[in-house]
Amino acid sequence: MIDTTPSTNISVNPFDLESLIRRVVREEVMHLLRKPNRAVVEYWEHEGPDDPAGDQQLLNDALALLQKYETNREGWKTLEEFEAELAEAEVKDELPC
Repeated sequence: MIDTTPSTNISVNPFDLESLIRRVVREEVMHLLRKPNRAVVEYWEHEGPDDPAGDQQLLNDALALLQKYETNREGWKTLEEFEAELAEAEVKDELPC
């Protein structure tokens, strides 16, 4: 089988090659040594104290609100209804800039 892939030869003098390798190694080592920023997932101070009773109350309130909207669907729209309303507002140039 004959290899028809085009190839390119690049000439680099040893000094430039060594400089390139040193720079790449230095950047990689610095990247490895860098202390990562704490993500929100790891940073729980914004959550406040552990409060299972309060969490349960929030859950109950959310479920009650969902049940309210299920019985009175006036406040709910399907995605299709929302997109149609948005397109209509866009045609009428009623959207904020």
